[in-house]
Amino acid sequence: MLLITLIVLVIIFFRMPRPCQEALTYRIGTVDARFGLSRQEFADSVGKAASIWGKPYARALFREESGGKIEINLVYDYRQEAADKLKKLHYAIGTTKGTYDDMKVRFENLKAEYERKSAALASDSNVYHKRLGAYNAEIESVRQRGAVTEAVHRRLTAEKGELNNMRENLQARQEELKRIADILNSMTVVINDIATNYNLEVVKSQDTGKRLGSEFSGGDYVSKDGKQTITIYQFDDENRLVRVLTHEFGHALGLKHNDNPTAIMYRLMQSDSLNLAPDDLAALKERCSD
Repeated sequence: MLLITLIVLVIIFFRMPRPCQEALTYRIGTVDARFGLSRQEFADSVGKAASIWGKPYARALFREESGGKIEINLVYDYRQEAADKLKKLHYAIGTTKGTYDDMKVRFENLKAEYERKSAALASDSNVYHKRLGAYNAEIESVRQRGAVTEAVHRRLTAEKGELNNMRENLQARQEELKRIADILNSMTVVINDIATNYNLEVVKSQDTGKRLGSEFSGGDYVSKDGKQTITIYQFDDENRLVRVLTHEFGHALGLKHNDNPTAIMYRLMQSDSLNLAPDDLAALKERCSD
C-alpha cells in the first residue's frame, strides 16, 4: 500500500501544471457602465495587463476564456464616485504630491467654511425656534381668549411671514452644508488615495474614515473557496487601469508585494510605468522555477 501511495503521489506531482508552464485563464465579469468603458474596451485593457507578465518568457501567462477561472470585475463604488464628483466641479485630479498639496489646502479652507456656516446655522436655528415657540404660545393665548384686535392680528400675520422666510432660509443653508459636506467627503477619498502612496498625512471628514482602510486600493485579488476574482474600483486613465490590473494579475500568479516603489508589485501605486522592475522580474523568475 505504501508503494502504491508513493506511485500515485509521484504521478500527481508530475501531472500537476508547474507555475508559468500553463497559462492561467480568466474571464470578464461585471463591467459597470458608469465608468464610461464598453465591455470590449475593458477587455482590451485587461489583455494589455495580462500580456505584461508574459513578455520575459515571450509567451502568454494568462489567457482569456469564456469559462476562465479568474473572474475580472469593474465595480463602481464610493472611490470612483468621489473622483468623478470632483472632476465635475473642475478639480484637478491626479496622483502627484503637488495635487495632494493643492487639494489639501482647498480641503482645509472648505472645511473651515463648513464649520463657520454650520455654527452660524445652529445659532440662527436657535433664534428661529425661540421665535416660533413665542409665536405659537401667543396664538394659543389668542385662541383661548376667543378674540383678537386688528393690531394683534396684523402683528401675528407679519410674524408668521417672517418665520416662514426664516425657515426657508435655514433649509436652503442646510442644503448648502450638505453639498459642502459631500464635496469634503469626496476630497477626503482622493486626498487619502494620494497620501497613502507617498506616506503623507491623511485627512478625516464625515463618514469616509470608516470606509477607508489603512491603504487605499484601486483593486484587489481574492482567492477564496476555490473562486478567484480580480475587482477594480478606481482609476484615473487607461494607463492607471492597466497598471492596477497588472498588479492584481501578479497576485494571481502567486507574487507578493516587494519593497521597490517603482515596481509593479509594490504595495502602493507610486509609479505609472507599465514595465516590470528588476524586483518584479526576480520574483517572477523565482515563482516560475518552483
